[in-house]
Amino acid sequence: MKKIILFTFIAFLYSTAYAQIKVACIGNSITAGSGIKNRDKDSYPSVLNQMLGKDYLVRNFGISGRIIINKGDNPYMKEKTYRDALKFLPDIVIIKLGTNDSKPQNWKYKNDFKSDLETMIQDFQALSSQPKIYLCTPAKAYGIQWGINDSIITKGIIPIIRQIAQEKKLPVIDIHTATDNMPNLFPDKIHPNPEGAIIIAETVYESIKNEKQYHTMQAFPGIKSKWERYDRYDFKFKNRNAIVVVPQKAAPGNPWIWRPAFFAAFPSVDIALLAKGFHVAYYDLTHLYGSPHAVKLGAEFCNYMRDFYQLSSKVTVEGFSRGGFFAFNWAAQNTDRVACLYVDAPLCDLFLWPGRDNKKLWNDVLKEWNLKDNQMTEDKGKSIYRLKALAEANIPIISVCGDSDEAVPFEQHMDIIRKRYLELGGTVRVITKLGCGHHPHSLTDPTPIVNFILKYTK
Repeated sequence: MKKIILFTFIAFLYSTAYAQIKVACIGNSITAGSGIKNRDKDSYPSVLNQMLGKDYLVRNFGISGRIIINKGDNPYMKEKTYRDALKFLPDIVIIKLGTNDSKPQNWKYKNDFKSDLETMIQDFQALSSQPKIYLCTPAKAYGIQWGINDSIITKGIIPIIRQIAQEKKLPVIDIHTATDNMPNLFPDKIHPNPEGAIIIAETVYESIKNEKQYHTMQAFPGIKSKWERYDRYDFKFKNRNAIVVVPQKAAPGNPWIWRPAFFAAFPSVDIALLAKGFHVAYYDLTHLYGSPHAVKLGAEFCNYMRDFYQLSSKVTVEGFSRGGFFAFNWAAQNTDRVACLYVDAPLCDLFLWPGRDNKKLWNDVLKEWNLKDNQMTEDKGKSIYRLKALAEANIPIISVCGDSDEAVPFEQHMDIIRKRYLELGGTVRVITKLGCGHHPHSLTDPTPIVNFILKYTK
């Protein structure tokens, strides 16, 4: 029981949940962010979320090529994304469609545009969330591309949008005027670049908040705030929480440390590394028990950090408690991406925690691993089976453990790992805290850990 309480407590302590105002951005490729390299950061819905802040959750429901008219080539209302947007139960709906309706094969059904847009509006008005609905005029089209025609947009589509807005007493966001006279921000004449997406986001923001605000492009996506004096960015990656904290000056090679669980818990090492020029990252895989799915998500996150933000291709993986089990699993399958491991009071054996006796959590383990009980074998549930791959790749490990830990006893977890890793010829250092239980993690003076990490990331 004590083990369960400790693990539950730390999971609760470092999680945050609060009600947010949900914003659904309905649209085509301009909403989706087509032509923008990093859509997660620079599409207009992403920028809008950055501007609105932590009290809002903006979801991008844009799909390239989609239209209002149901008889046309790619009707938005026939897509699963549309049903997902309705299930989202938004508080605010931004409808920005019409650009592709101007194509000849679609505009021949122009008589249906008004009734089909009204159907979409009625669908959202029928939701229990009773959202406020904004109708947007399409962005300026700077040439006839793919059949898109700005003349039809201005003379045919925009008047209908304004008519419906007047009849239904809905606000109109005039994106067309806001994006006029700026062809340099539309490289292919239709889709905005990141600077153009900012213009659209600023225009939508002004309508929602009834105030004008200018936006500066961020280093990372999400909501910007401060953590321990450093810029912090909270965002979603693959629908899971992610955080990046940025040093005041990045060290050569952009080194970084990544936690898969318990951001900001006993953070002395993270704070010290920030001062040394490390980025500190968190990608929440806490309750996935080091499963193959978790390992895949972790690899995708590391690729994203490397490819879009030029962080080092090799990361220091920081596993506290159950995060340690993930750290061993992930590192063994991604040895070319690992600089070193820092594991603190690490869980190394799923058969000891949560164990089969804890039926609820054990069933959670089996579900995440997509296994039946008899298929969860020792080679899957024990970190010791990860060590050969780590040793062959010369991955150095540093660990901090309390010698009186009752939740994750040192003798049953990290001590077994230490002995086996030494037998395999691996580099491992264990710092044992006398009389210390599972908490507190880390060290009051993290210098030994920091120096170890610095040694293996140069």
